[in-house]
Amino acid sequence: MLSSLHQDKRFDHLYEHNVLFRQLTEEHKKLHLEADQLAKAFHLSSDLEMKQLELKKRKLDIKEKLDSMLKSQYP
Repeated sequence: MLSSLHQDKRFDHLYEHNVLFRQLTEEHKKLHLEADQLAKAFHLSSDLEMKQLELKKRKLDIKEKLDSMLKSQYP
């Protein structure tokens, strides 16, 4: 999840004061929960496997955006 970013002290400040950062964080959490639900399935159809892969890609994209926002806000 975002545990590595969330351990960063700057995370809380941006989460509190930056709407986009907060929205991206919440979207990442939602995607994480969806991906976890799919991961618990005994067998996934090819459609669900594609959905799981897409969720993971979106999560990674969001995490990279959040990391970039942290770095640009606090160089």
